[in-house]
Amino acid sequence: MKQLFNIKNIFSVLMLIGLLVSISCQQEKFDYDVLGTHYDGIQNLDEEGIDCGGSSGTPCEVPATCTDGVQNGDETGIDCGGSACDACPIETPRADVLADTSLPHYFTFETADAGFVLEPFTKNADGSDYGQGVDITYGVNNPDGTANDLVAKIIRPDDGRFGGFEDYKFQTLIAPIDFSVYYKWTMDVFIPTGQDFSGSLAPEVVLILQDYDANFFERWTEIPVTIAAADFGTWVTLEFDGTDIIGANGVKMQDQTTYNTIGLRFGGGGHKESGTFYAKDLVPTTEDFNVSKTPRADALAGANLPHYFTFETVDAGLVLEPFTKNADGSNYGQGVDITYGVNSPDGITEDLVAKIIRPDDGRFGGFEDYKFQTLSAPIDFSVYHKWTMEVFIPNGQDFSGSLAPEVVLVLHDYDANFYERWTEIPVTIDAADFGKWVTLEFDGTNAVAVGSGVLLPVQSTYTNVSLRLGGGGHQESGEFYVKDLIPVK
Repeated sequence: MKQLFNIKNIFSVLMLIGLLVSISCQQEKFDYDVLGTHYDGIQNLDEEGIDCGGSSGTPCEVPATCTDGVQNGDETGIDCGGSACDACPIETPRADVLADTSLPHYFTFETADAGFVLEPFTKNADGSDYGQGVDITYGVNNPDGTANDLVAKIIRPDDGRFGGFEDYKFQTLIAPIDFSVYYKWTMDVFIPTGQDFSGSLAPEVVLILQDYDANFFERWTEIPVTIAAADFGTWVTLEFDGTDIIGANGVKMQDQTTYNTIGLRFGGGGHKESGTFYAKDLVPTTEDFNVSKTPRADALAGANLPHYFTFETVDAGLVLEPFTKNADGSNYGQGVDITYGVNSPDGITEDLVAKIIRPDDGRFGGFEDYKFQTLSAPIDFSVYHKWTMEVFIPNGQDFSGSLAPEVVLVLHDYDANFYERWTEIPVTIDAADFGKWVTLEFDGTNAVAVGSGVLLPVQSTYTNVSLRLGGGGHQESGEFYVKDLIPVK
């Protein structure tokens, strides 16, 4: 019985194999076409790839390259940045703006090539490498912590590499500089606080103009400018005025025809003391340095007002000045981004004013403001409890959301409980007045202080004046221009 079972099993297996072979043979006799589609996983029809391109309606994904003129893949810019491409170039917005001018030369210090004609000295005449007399880093963040400018950090070394006359030199120009028109320059400089200028280190920058040859020291012109100690920790615009200055060759600057090299010396000469400076925007100019840049502030100086601020420059006020330092001496960052001394946005008046950007970063929790420095004595509101200020709101801004066409004058004490007692005087600008200057009137006659309930005219403690532009409690950005905050009786 056992043997019969094995024979039967073998016979069944053979029958099954035969059936499968028969079916397989029958299938090979079928001959049919597969109908192409745009989702069959095959490149067919008019497709340019598998199920993409052509009439499929699905574009084929093009592999990202660093030469395709498109920002794709993990690029951080067009064909730059990311894991595969070269690093994106650093933007030079100030140099870009100057490129549209007709200036004969300039250098902004945003990068090593952020200039026109002027470029850092890197090679000697024999082709060997040139080492600057200072240690310079281009494109560092603004040291005041408020603006977004990229600037240069300059360390005057203590190694005496140039015999105590360490300087920063620009490459020799192909042709001599024409001083017949541009013999004056400006440059912004920031000297950090806390440096010791009691010895040989000087808070000074010297613009040096010279020929580049073996006898360069026999004929050159120096234009020194000293920064006042009160200006440490802030940007100041230095004015290098070459008017009627006589060069070492006995020729007046306006008539010079040989000089082809520009240098800068920071911290004085003839010593090895180290110092730190920041610089930006060396620009030639034809402006008259003897004309006051704060004519409105100058006019108010004779008006016997207790305080005012015109926004022409960072120091265009009486008593009032921008808040820059906290009580502990640390730097204070304003709630807004402000630029002083810009041209009037109406394109008509010649006034210098301030441009204020209410940011969208919520740095003050949605209540971003501009604050003046704490006064040494409380403000007497018994006579001057009203103010005027001129404001210009550019057209085209969206005030349909939380951004408000409003300016609030805020008066308060500066202490830990400042928010418990203060006075706000808001003024709203009508949409019909956008695109032109309007005079806002802040009337504190009946304004009541928070907490104390005291009328403003009898307040005797407030030591701070602030401005909030664009409303509060939100992070929407807005742009405003302001000038001439003045108290009135």
